[in-house]
Amino acid sequence: MANSDKDILITPNKNQTGLPSISFVGQGNVPLALNVQDSNNISFDGTAGQLFTITNNLTSGNIFSVNDVSGVPSISVNATGRIDIARYNGSLNIGANNNTTDKQLSVTGSMVLTTRTTTAAGMHFFSDGTNTGTGHQFGFDGPNLSGNSEYFYFRNSSNTNLMNITTAGAVGINNTSPQKLFHIVGGHGNTSMQMTLPSGSNGGGTGEINLSLWVSEPGRTWDGTGIGANVINYYTQSYPTSTADSSNSYFPRLNTSVGQAYIRMLTNGGRIEFSTMDNNGTSYREQIHMQKGSLGINTTSGLGTYKLVVNGGDVNLIGGAKYRIDGEEFTALPEENDSTRGSYLVSDGTNGAFWAYPGNTAGSTGVDAWRYRSIITHGYIAGGYKGSQPWRSVNKTWHANDTTFYCGEQLDRAAAYCDGTWSDYNAYVHGVTNSYAGNSSATSSYNLHTGMLRAQGDSRFSQYNYGYEGDNNNTGIGYNVTGGWAMSAGRNDAGCATNQKGQAGYITGGGNSSTNKLHFPTEIMYTTTSSGVSNDYVAGVGMENRAYFSWSNGSQKYMNYSNDSYANQNFAGSNRGWSKALPSKYGHFYISTSNNNQTPMRKVRGSDGAALRNFNRSRRCGEENWEMGQDWGYKMGDYNGQQNNHVEKWTYSNDAIATLGSSARPKGHYGQSSAACSSAAASVTATRAQ
Repeated sequence: MANSDKDILITPNKNQTGLPSISFVGQGNVPLALNVQDSNNISFDGTAGQLFTITNNLTSGNIFSVNDVSGVPSISVNATGRIDIARYNGSLNIGANNNTTDKQLSVTGSMVLTTRTTTAAGMHFFSDGTNTGTGHQFGFDGPNLSGNSEYFYFRNSSNTNLMNITTAGAVGINNTSPQKLFHIVGGHGNTSMQMTLPSGSNGGGTGEINLSLWVSEPGRTWDGTGIGANVINYYTQSYPTSTADSSNSYFPRLNTSVGQAYIRMLTNGGRIEFSTMDNNGTSYREQIHMQKGSLGINTTSGLGTYKLVVNGGDVNLIGGAKYRIDGEEFTALPEENDSTRGSYLVSDGTNGAFWAYPGNTAGSTGVDAWRYRSIITHGYIAGGYKGSQPWRSVNKTWHANDTTFYCGEQLDRAAAYCDGTWSDYNAYVHGVTNSYAGNSSATSSYNLHTGMLRAQGDSRFSQYNYGYEGDNNNTGIGYNVTGGWAMSAGRNDAGCATNQKGQAGYITGGGNSSTNKLHFPTEIMYTTTSSGVSNDYVAGVGMENRAYFSWSNGSQKYMNYSNDSYANQNFAGSNRGWSKALPSKYGHFYISTSNNNQTPMRKVRGSDGAALRNFNRSRRCGEENWEMGQDWGYKMGDYNGQQNNHVEKWTYSNDAIATLGSSARPKGHYGQSSAACSSAAASVTATRAQ
């Protein structure tokens, strides 16, 4: 409105029913009125209603108010000093913000709470419209403290501090002076905390997973502490109400579909306990203890006295682990049972120990039963020939010092192209002929302890193909049934193999395809599965579970001891039976891959006939006399254009070959080849020395 349009209309209404009024009127504007009310209030009114009022009463009631269009005060000032803003409806918006809020108070920018007295600056929270008293509080207690001790607090209606955060950044639960970044102080049943992976967030599908930590243990100890997964001490929850569970000795599972694992740390005595539980609820509670620098398995007895105490159960070292004393490997005694009664305990140095008794095939100290069923200490070479002269001589070699001595003419018949087998106590030379060449079914035997002839061989053998294994239930064993060492057919340079664990010897080829099997405990020779090859000049070798044979016609086969069955396998290249084989108890044997008097050799795995290594020896030879030992073997003479007494020592662990001197050579003649060798353990043979 322009200046010329400004008018003030005063209406005193003296002696009138209307109240005194001043109207502010302008051309085209909505007039505003200032009215004097009977209550001595001055009211500013617009056409829509009262805008605000001022009263003359400064001792009670509202002395100033700003009202909405319905007359409800949005702002009112009471004589008591109380100021109400949006008491009945509406909201208060403070700061530069044009947005509409749905809250009663909206502040854009900073807000300050401060005090200049010893009273902390804080905010109080109530419910049910209450706005007097203490209430629940959030504030800052700075006036009464100094430096890093000042803290923000949360208090309950009893004015008890529940959580505090110091200006140094430390958080205290029920603790106004936290000494760590997070410091909880509680009672016997509620000094604990819990972290939870909800079931819905667990991609493993095993449900809710919790990690808990506690101090003091209701039901168990006052001063014990612990930490664990899927476990809590006694109170499965403390808020808003307590729920107790005393299962598993006051350490229940929180999720019964999975197991648990926890550690208890007991300050009284200084002990740590480890406990677990399977998914099915089987508990292994407090079975591992650590105290006084010791570890106890299922016991606390002896801790501090012994570094490790185990109560029940076995300790199993796997993956090549070894038990040592002062750095030295500890080896226990071999197992003792009725079979070992009266047996010798034999040491094999760093390789272990075993009980030496006839037929022992059981492991002793965890080492292999094949290698250590007995410890070979000596061996023999018997028969053979030089030129056209066959020998009856026997020589004995002590493997500890590589010394060979002459035992005399111990064979009852001379043997030229021969081979042999041996038991734990006796050696057998098969095909003895008393001539340079020719077939013979005779067998000669000598004692492995003394090297002396046992008895003159005969021509008898078992007529039954099962030999010693049982009576023939159909026909019975009649008066004409015999048994003995002799083979069922005459043979010349047959192939022989010894089954040491099964205590049996096999002979095949040499002019007949049948296979004779000599059962060492009963010393009965009988016929078993045919090899299918009759050729003479055969190289045979016996390993742990198989025997291998190579014939002069190029045939090569292995035989399984379990059922005496043969199968074709080329394991020795172009070997034609003239060059023989050196067995070992290291799982391999050596054999030439060429014909007679050549250098190529092969190292063959005994379990499957696989070639492990091909190499050339430095000296040409064939028709070797191979004598097996425990950790090394011997070549006791050979043919290299003539028969000789050249001796070599072959080490099984590294294939090393060393030529030995005169003390190791056979005695009683100037050379021999195609002889029969045997091996023995003195601790075993001593039990049958005659």
